[in-house]
Amino acid sequence: MGYTEKLLGANEKILNRTRRHPFTLLSRMFKELIILAVLITGFVAIRQWQEAPPFFPYVLAGLAVLTLLSMLGDLFRWHNEAYLVTTHRVLHVNGVFSKRILDSSLNKINDVILQQSWLGRIFGYGTIKILTASDEVINTLDRISNPIAFKQAMLNAKADLEPSAGIQAVQASSTQLLEELAQLKSRNMITEEEYQEKRKEILRRM
Repeated sequence: MGYTEKLLGANEKILNRTRRHPFTLLSRMFKELIILAVLITGFVAIRQWQEAPPFFPYVLAGLAVLTLLSMLGDLFRWHNEAYLVTTHRVLHVNGVFSKRILDSSLNKINDVILQQSWLGRIFGYGTIKILTASDEVINTLDRISNPIAFKQAMLNAKADLEPSAGIQAVQASSTQLLEELAQLKSRNMITEEEYQEKRKEILRRM
């Protein structure tokens, strides 16, 4: 069982899973790729420079190793960042060793904004902003892959959740009415016949 599966509650299922587009990984590595190219060029030039100090190649090799380790760290961070839609919420999980989880309940989501540039439409990435009823952005899913499918899964899960939420609200209201009715009967404010009649009426509505 993976780490994200351990975050799920009872009867909670993952409906859609995505991560940031590979372009974001390339943008993180861009400077490191330039540094690596400069180091390789320098190493080749020093090999042809007969008067170069003997420790120069080792210095360049060490810097190249550090650059590669930095690129490997970028890859691990990108791979361990995930965005998920479940039957109850939206999860943003990131971190390699220390994990950070941002949880957005579907019940609290009022609107979803999808932003895609022309490049995003061509290569299949975009940014999704999740808003509450107060139009406050509670979560920004920046440059994720397949944002349209992710948004559809989110809205479908929210729509599936709302009818059950409405049923629960009716049941809670009916339960409260039954309790109040029982209190009226215990205080002899209504007769047994009135109690049974009202009780049947409330149960029919549940």
